[in-house]
Amino acid sequence: MESFRSELEDLNNPVVARDIIDLEKKIRLFRDGKIDSEKFRGLRLARGIYGQRQEGVQMIRIKIPFGRISTKQIRRIADISDEYASSTLHATTRQDIQIHYVSLDKTPELWAKLEKDEITTREACGNTVRNITASPTAGIDPNEPFDVSPYANEMFKYFLRNPICQEMGRKFKIAFSSSEEDTAYTFIHDLGFIPRIAFGKRGFRVVIGGGLGANPYLAQLVYEFLEEDQIIPFTEAVLRVFDRYGERNRRMKARLKFLLDDIGLEKLMALIEEEKKALNTHSYHIDPSSLSEAVLPDAVEGSTEIADNLRYEHWFKSNVFAQKQAGFYGVNVKVPLGNLSSDKARQFADVVDRYASNDVRVTINQGYLLRFVRPEALKGLYNALDSIALAEPGFDSVADITACTGLTHVTSEFLTVHLSHLYLKKL
Repeated sequence: MESFRSELEDLNNPVVARDIIDLEKKIRLFRDGKIDSEKFRGLRLARGIYGQRQEGVQMIRIKIPFGRISTKQIRRIADISDEYASSTLHATTRQDIQIHYVSLDKTPELWAKLEKDEITTREACGNTVRNITASPTAGIDPNEPFDVSPYANEMFKYFLRNPICQEMGRKFKIAFSSSEEDTAYTFIHDLGFIPRIAFGKRGFRVVIGGGLGANPYLAQLVYEFLEEDQIIPFTEAVLRVFDRYGERNRRMKARLKFLLDDIGLEKLMALIEEEKKALNTHSYHIDPSSLSEAVLPDAVEGSTEIADNLRYEHWFKSNVFAQKQAGFYGVNVKVPLGNLSSDKARQFADVVDRYASNDVRVTINQGYLLRFVRPEALKGLYNALDSIALAEPGFDSVADITACTGLTHVTSEFLTVHLSHLYLKKL
């Protein structure tokens, strides 16, 4: 307990500190039988603590808003996984990172240490607004009208701990695509935003009510163009309507897509418009320059002798693309089943610091995207990645398997081969 309190003293945010202290108190009450398991389940899930099939341990889901992570944060999570979990970092399809086999009693201390590098587990699970995802290429996509990263980040901050979305009937998923190519798969989300510029103004094409699962639904278009200052008020109104009218008794019918199916788009939009009148916020300005600038790499070549030129060419063709910023490349890193050992994660961070910017993105297919790689550094980067077995060609191909480990890190491996890709290509 002494160590735990000292960790809290290092935090600059008193709201976060109170939240962690409250979790620790609730765990003690649960251990003493003063909180029933069902009530405690909802509380822990909203703090990223997920049960495993193995008795006495938890899976911790770490929220990485729109997949943006620094090398410092990668090292922090690797250290946390060594100290509290199974020394593995599992990247998810929602751009989170999960660690497994964590003692429930250690979760407040773990959370406090994560927050030192501005990493949260809050609302990574549960009936809340889950991690807001975005195209990993946002900010460097040659086809984007503008960078959606600041908009995804501001929406994340606005709804984190927001009382309107703490105990909804089910989870709620939001995605921002960087372009009309929809690399964020907005059409399978509760809400999706695709950037557009019209009449010299920034805004978004907006879709609503999508989802996969046993009953897949294609999101429906509600706005061809919604101005940028309206996306947060609109989202808040949608959440209020979902919270009020969505199913709560039948879990399998408790997603927004089923409410939309039951009452129709016209009635749903009428409820949303009515709800907007009661909001305190009718316009919400988002500063496009609110995110800190990425630290660019120095000019460095490293070893340029390639042992297997054919394999390098395959890697370059399948994993590398030219950014919209002239003279820089984005490099996708394929990670088998999304799993990195903590030791390899630290080695990976060292490679990134040498050859790319510190603005890494977790990709939707459970890999990583390196940004701002100079052309003269590509061969050195390839060799460095190859030395830690992370230079596998074929990123985002049919052979790049997606794996959801779910409740357990060992026994419930569920494999899919890009179901989202196949679903969208049929549209």
